[in-house]
Amino acid sequence: MTVSSADYLMNTLRLAFSLADEICKVKDETGRSPTPSVDWMDSIVVHVKSNSKEDNTEIVVDTILTGDGDIRVEILPSLFDRTEIDTNQMNGILYSLGLVFFEILSRGERPAELEQKQPGETTTNEISTEEVSEVLHTFRQAGTTDPAGELSMYQDLLSDFNWSDDDSTSSDTAFRGVGPRKKRTQNENYIMCSFSVEPLKQKGVPVSLCDLVVNMLDSTNGILRKDETYNDISEVRDDLQLMLDKPSIYLYDQEMGRLSTSGLQFGGMFGRNAELSIIIDAYRRTISGDSEVVTIYGQSGTGKSLLACEFGKYVVAGGGILLSGKFDQLQQGKPLSALASAFNQYCGILLQSCELASLKEMLAGQLNAAMGREAFHLAKLIPNLAHILSLDMNIVIQDDGCANAQKRLQYLLCRFVEVISSIFAAPVTLFLDDLQWADSASIAAVNQLLLRGGVASQTTHFFFLGCYREGEVNNCNPLWKSLCNNSLVNARSTQVKLDNLAEETLSTMVSETLCLSPRLTRSLSSMIYHKTKGNPLFVSRLMISLSKEGLLRPSLSRRRWEWDEKKIQCQKLSDDVAIFLTKSMESLSDDVKSSLCVLSCFGSSAESTFIKTLEKVLKMNILTNLDEAVEEGLLDKKDGLYHFSHDRIQEAAYNMIKFLDRRHFHFKYGMALVPLLNGQKGDSNLLTAVNQLNLAGPESVQEKSQNITVADLNLQAGKQAMEMSDFSAAYAYFDNGISFLRKKHWDEHYALSLELFDLAATCALTNGDFVSLKLLSEQVIEYGRTYADKLNILYLSSCALAFSKLPESIEKGIDVLANLGIELRGHESNMEACVQETKVLLSFYTDDEILNTRPMTDPTMMIAMKFLGKLGVGMCQIMPKSSPYVMQRIIQLSLLHGMSPVSPIGFVYLGSYIAKLGDIREGYHFVKLSRSLLNKVGSGECAGEVICADIQVRAYVEPIQATLEYHNEGFAAAMTSGDIIQATINNICYCTCIVLAGVNLQTVQEKCAESEIFMYERKMLVFIVQLHACQHSVFKLIGTDETPTYVSAEEENIIATNTSVRRTHYFWRAYTSFMFRLYDDAKHYTEKNMDCIVNTWSFMLVAHSNHAFYIGLISFWLARKTRDGQQWHETGKKSKLALKKWAETSKWTFENKWYLLEAEESHCNNDFESANSFYEKAISSAKDHKFVHEEALACELAAYFYLEVGDTEKAIEYFLLAHEKYHEWGAFGKCNSLFNFVQGRFTSLSASGEQCRNLPGFYPNNEDTT
Repeated sequence: MTVSSADYLMNTLRLAFSLADEICKVKDETGRSPTPSVDWMDSIVVHVKSNSKEDNTEIVVDTILTGDGDIRVEILPSLFDRTEIDTNQMNGILYSLGLVFFEILSRGERPAELEQKQPGETTTNEISTEEVSEVLHTFRQAGTTDPAGELSMYQDLLSDFNWSDDDSTSSDTAFRGVGPRKKRTQNENYIMCSFSVEPLKQKGVPVSLCDLVVNMLDSTNGILRKDETYNDISEVRDDLQLMLDKPSIYLYDQEMGRLSTSGLQFGGMFGRNAELSIIIDAYRRTISGDSEVVTIYGQSGTGKSLLACEFGKYVVAGGGILLSGKFDQLQQGKPLSALASAFNQYCGILLQSCELASLKEMLAGQLNAAMGREAFHLAKLIPNLAHILSLDMNIVIQDDGCANAQKRLQYLLCRFVEVISSIFAAPVTLFLDDLQWADSASIAAVNQLLLRGGVASQTTHFFFLGCYREGEVNNCNPLWKSLCNNSLVNARSTQVKLDNLAEETLSTMVSETLCLSPRLTRSLSSMIYHKTKGNPLFVSRLMISLSKEGLLRPSLSRRRWEWDEKKIQCQKLSDDVAIFLTKSMESLSDDVKSSLCVLSCFGSSAESTFIKTLEKVLKMNILTNLDEAVEEGLLDKKDGLYHFSHDRIQEAAYNMIKFLDRRHFHFKYGMALVPLLNGQKGDSNLLTAVNQLNLAGPESVQEKSQNITVADLNLQAGKQAMEMSDFSAAYAYFDNGISFLRKKHWDEHYALSLELFDLAATCALTNGDFVSLKLLSEQVIEYGRTYADKLNILYLSSCALAFSKLPESIEKGIDVLANLGIELRGHESNMEACVQETKVLLSFYTDDEILNTRPMTDPTMMIAMKFLGKLGVGMCQIMPKSSPYVMQRIIQLSLLHGMSPVSPIGFVYLGSYIAKLGDIREGYHFVKLSRSLLNKVGSGECAGEVICADIQVRAYVEPIQATLEYHNEGFAAAMTSGDIIQATINNICYCTCIVLAGVNLQTVQEKCAESEIFMYERKMLVFIVQLHACQHSVFKLIGTDETPTYVSAEEENIIATNTSVRRTHYFWRAYTSFMFRLYDDAKHYTEKNMDCIVNTWSFMLVAHSNHAFYIGLISFWLARKTRDGQQWHETGKKSKLALKKWAETSKWTFENKWYLLEAEESHCNNDFESANSFYEKAISSAKDHKFVHEEALACELAAYFYLEVGDTEKAIEYFLLAHEKYHEWGAFGKCNSLFNFVQGRFTSLSASGEQCRNLPGFYPNNEDTT
């Protein structure tokens, strides 16, 4: 084993460290110190053993664990005879230990200078066999039986000193040495002479160890490097510890020849381990099922991105999915640029990975299943996704005029995350840098990802990490609003602040960068700290600058870094890193500076292919200059992408351009790119060129024709942004286009002006910017040349009004349709007439003929259909008598002019009206036809509404449990099309239906909570009021103290003014009162509910059957208890007949309800025999059809019946069964109420009461005793 081998060096270090540490320990514990001498080696014994107990020894020793066993270094007590140490004596101790290290490193050789006889030296003799045997005897007592067999790893190291090779002692010899060595007698009159460590270097000992020895031996003379000599043995120990802990940094020689060419290199993260742990802990919580938001903030240059990068390595190493993007101050116009980049890069990785080929096919299949044709819209934003899904992006797919395409895109992104998380069984982490420049659309998309991650936490684990600059996020910033409202998306938020580095941390940074002990770099670190205040970016750029100036340089002779301390101290530096960076660039050549300025105008990065394009149009040599900037460390280059090493460097380059000249350069670069635009969709240069022109502004235009050119380019860019569903960016493009128009543009460029204003208004509505919409609308209304030109603006204005003034919105829509020849006023004919006339019209067509009707092409008629579709929804709420006629007109116009995306709405509502009139089977036929027509027209615009209305009829034919999943389909379809209102309606209908289906109440509670979050986030207050009514009943049944969050004043106003909401509110109150047998409340709320029936929804709803069932039960109960019992009896009888008729089409869903109403009516009529029979049938039917809640209710009502007729034993039996089934349903609050009633009722009947208490399964609390 050679001296320079890794094993030898590491074990040498362990020995050396043990010696230094032993001296420090004895000094600290006893105050004693060893006597300086050139022959310390004679007082040091090394023991090696393997895994056996070690006897206590006189001197505390250090045990150094190794892979093969333990090394013990023992310093004999005779060496420690001093209790006071002065500086000279410490120098002598250091010198003496340095000699020991020299001898260990040279494998037993002593410096040639010391082989001369020392004055006062006495006799010399070889180590005796007895001495060796005595040591070995002690060693054996420690338990080593075969030292020679266990010391192979250390034999070469230890055989060089302190051991005899005498054959007579071979049985006791632990090490085979190279020969006997003389033992010197200690003498205080020793001479410390200088000597060279060149023999160590020749043996390949690293420079760091050679310097360590030199700095110890030089501690007395101070000739070589006085400022680097050791002052205390603890300093030696600390340096040896660093070499042991980080040998690649502090032990092994650095490639100084390479560093002299490449310059100073930085790597790794310093002083951020605590912050990294916080982020990792949050990420681990995500894996457990929670959505998490972590934001890192701090001043520029504090290492936010580097910390995020370190975390990213942890994510990838653990098998997680990492998506990363970066916002850019000069590229904010590009739609969802950071998000698109993050997802596109990930898809690119999937495409390039051969190992993931099978998973890619699975991913494509599941994405197609989850998104269908809507995947095309997501692929516009993520081009690489088109390759994964094998989509032909050149095919023109008709956009269906999505009501809110931005919401559609958000939903599609959420579905994408859910699918990849599921397929790869890994959490998804999204990291976005520089959030201070984030656009509202991107932040909204992140919010949706967090919301969906929380809702789908069982299958999707989503973690968001973002960075932003402190002080650059104000109250108006979308990020700030998001951080303040993270509770709405059910995500835990953690903020991590990064300050500048502490002086000690900076010392470590400098030390590890230069691969020198902190003892040696402390003075340099101190200077750097006081100049930079510990800003990591400033530190790294300053050290690079010092390196370039030769003040910090690699020394080939010394094989380490050295610096000129005085010159560095004299340098005058700015305290601002930005000013420092700007000044540091002044030394670059003019060509390099010019190229950096060009690049900075386009943002933080650019592809080499684009830069080549710039070279052609600007006639500049840019790439070569940028490569020089890469060598200077100002830019990074990876996979053909040039990007500034830090945002501050980009800003410094941009600041080299005079402020007044920036507009000129932006306009110049933008116009230079215009000839290259090919006019095709998706031209990558279009948005780049337009962004440059918009940064320049209208003031930079030099020729009149350029105004129209730039306005038209903004129109094209806005359309492209709309295709990517970024309506915020699109609006900005259209608005900029309008700003470039000159006066009289309505006269001179009418078509361009109309299109810009129309599309800007569309985006304003989508963004909820009603003020801008109003201003744009006024312009079009004033300058539009024809009524047809104003139709789109009128439609958008009507949609905007519907959010706050529904009656006024409906009136405006009716006026517009009247101007188009479609008169709706005066057609409040009854539903039967409208339905009959429509059925007659359709009798001339077969289903196939209807499905194959030509598509509608007349643009005026298509927008008229959109008006009718919107009016139908609004009229159902406040003008129910008029809504059937709207349905009729949709079908008439569809048959006359062709099918439009709105046509399926007419057919689904026709089926609903027919079902409401009593013909469930025929209504079921038409709703199925509407679903087929929906697929035929190939539009998702009204899919959510059609599916939701379809389910309301389907549930009267199919088992209600089987229809539940359709609501999730309707929700997905509505979200995909961006129709948030219909998505919310599907959501609330699902919550109601799972209660009716008898789903466990804990599941219902969770789903209601998810829906509440969804609605609050979108401010759907009308639906929140209806959900709260349902939630209130669920909470009461469960027995929780939790109550829905009320917006009291607003909710009360909605209940007072909206009949449909009021009816729902009163029903759930009546239902809860009935379930808890609150007679007066049940009567009061039922009367309130019945007052609302006449003026509410005209089409069929699943809720109608639920209302009829419970209002019927309450009515029969009231009929038995009140004087006006006959009136209540008639109401109950109507409900019974309705349920009986519905049971004919769906025995599964309605039979048990009909039987129970029959039983209650028989109870009212005192027909006890029939009542007994129907109660039994109701219980049996509910059980057979999986309605556990209605089985419980039937048992309870039967128990009351038997109690009333005097059959106490049977009453208790059925109370017990009811309690058991309520508990199975999760209605623990109802269980408690029932127990209290029964216990109180039977207190006087001791035997029966005891029977009730002792029967198994009857427990008064909500704990499952099973």
